[in-house]
Amino acid sequence: MRARAAQEVSPEMGRLGAADPSSGRGGDLQLRPVRPADRERIIEITKDVWEGRDYIPRVFDSWVADAGASFQAAEIEGVVVGVQRLRPYAPGLVWYEGLRVAAAQRRHGIGKAMLAASIGEAREQGFRQMRLATRDLPAVRLFESAGFGRMVEMKWWRGLRVEGGDPARIPDPAEAKKLWPGIASSAGFELYAGVCPDMNGARDLDADELERLARNGLVRLGPGGRAVALLREPWGQNIAVSLLAGRGGALRELLMALRFEADADGLNHVTINLPPGHPAEEDLKATGYDFADAEHSAYIYALTL
Repeated sequence: MRARAAQEVSPEMGRLGAADPSSGRGGDLQLRPVRPADRERIIEITKDVWEGRDYIPRVFDSWVADAGASFQAAEIEGVVVGVQRLRPYAPGLVWYEGLRVAAAQRRHGIGKAMLAASIGEAREQGFRQMRLATRDLPAVRLFESAGFGRMVEMKWWRGLRVEGGDPARIPDPAEAKKLWPGIASSAGFELYAGVCPDMNGARDLDADELERLARNGLVRLGPGGRAVALLREPWGQNIAVSLLAGRGGALRELLMALRFEADADGLNHVTINLPPGHPAEEDLKATGYDFADAEHSAYIYALTL
């Protein structure tokens, strides 16, 4: 799924036409595939994102090399002013990520035009839904204005690593698949809106998805399988949990086992995404977890195409 070289997007995709005159730049805004030579410019564009901790410089090489996704640069008169990425990740689903606009060109409609182009491209490719994750309030306003609906809200909890205990058990795929009825009936499960809120790509959650996660080593069990944690690829030196199921003693043992696992693996902490009001909040507090960022939520959004 590649951006057509130096394309000016067609009207039905959301035309990237004349730049806003107030931006101080003339000419048309065009999309093209990101090239290895764009690295320095894209690092410059992202240097003020998340106080200099943007992940795009870290994943730049792998994104450029990924022929299955569309990593796009937006440019005006040959100067890159923004980037974005579309990535198919499940049947009928495409993930939108990495929207960045250079500081000098923000608030002139460039991000809106880029997003519209991606929506049009996803429709042309026949996807049924586009999903994304964000914590940025201006981005929330942009996505909601484009018709995206909020699926899940999450708060980030963190527990530091602890020495001395045993890590949680990792089930095989066949066992994980059988966990589905218990997870689906778990208290608070409805807050997940039917998806596993992985910030790298939120998939529909069912027995087959549990089996897939287990094949990738991303399921952890509490005693007797009465508590479950679904993991995702972390963004740092941590264990990252997308979904919890279970309550009480079994869940508390699992939460502590994750902290033991972080220590055994030489990681700093465990990060858990949890919808506000989920009953597992009390179990997190009881096992030494606290808000990693109490002031901000993260959200999964979806747009039907």
